[in-house]
Amino acid sequence: MNTEFLRHFIAIVESGGFNKAAKTYHIAQPALTRQLQILEKEYGTALIEPRRGSHSLTLTEAGWIVYRQAKQICDMEDHTQAELTALSAGLSGTLRLSIAPSYASWLISDILPPFHQAYPDLCFRIRESYHLTLVEDVRQGRSEIGIANAPLPDPSQFTILKQTPSSLLAAVPKSFAAQPDDILSLLARRPIAVSRSSEDIFRTLAATWHIQPDIFYSVDTRTSSLRLAREQLAIAILLDQKETDASETVDFYPLPTPDMSISQTIFCLKNHRLSKGMEKFVHALCPEADMV
Repeated sequence: MNTEFLRHFIAIVESGGFNKAAKTYHIAQPALTRQLQILEKEYGTALIEPRRGSHSLTLTEAGWIVYRQAKQICDMEDHTQAELTALSAGLSGTLRLSIAPSYASWLISDILPPFHQAYPDLCFRIRESYHLTLVEDVRQGRSEIGIANAPLPDPSQFTILKQTPSSLLAAVPKSFAAQPDDILSLLARRPIAVSRSSEDIFRTLAATWHIQPDIFYSVDTRTSSLRLAREQLAIAILLDQKETDASETVDFYPLPTPDMSISQTIFCLKNHRLSKGMEKFVHALCPEADMV
């Protein structure tokens, strides 16, 4: 497969037609037309609907499939070239990782500042992805490593670089006057705020505690749920992190997690050899990890 043809096809789609794509790549429009015909012959199907008097470009269903896959193929080629360039030039380039949103604050505050100071020429492309998307990012090569807050759906496909036990916390507004031995009762009586990363875990545990909590706020991120607690609106349910120290507005209480393993998992695709820059980064995350 000629990736140049795929890049030109992407340009045709994203520019809305042949004229703009031809100008972008400084190539004659008939040549683009021939390349499209070659792609359609190779795939055995039409990729663009006949215009029939309309000036707009419309993809067939097959065209959309080829477009999405072409984007991934070209991204991977660019990433490979960038890694090879970085390898010959030393520790520079872009590190790609996917992380559960609940761990983003920890990554930004605890890990990135000292790492950037040590390796100033390494850049990052960080995807904050929810669990199944995060796993798929690593499986498809969009990210070199993943940092997940739930068990991997098929561990046999991955190498686990580090797994750290975690816990669930309740961030209780001071105005709720919580007592350490009364937290579960309080959860049953007060509004609850959960993020997408903690909601399923919390619902499962609530059933084991035999309570029916009122999940009043279901939000996308840990930061938003914690903000609701700081504003005295709800008890926020959080995955344990280092910055969860008591404040003037919120107290933090560990929640019991019987028969449930909650952990932070750092992983990569099985048999994948980490780039030199990523080796350094993984070492910063977990010094005891074996490089693969």
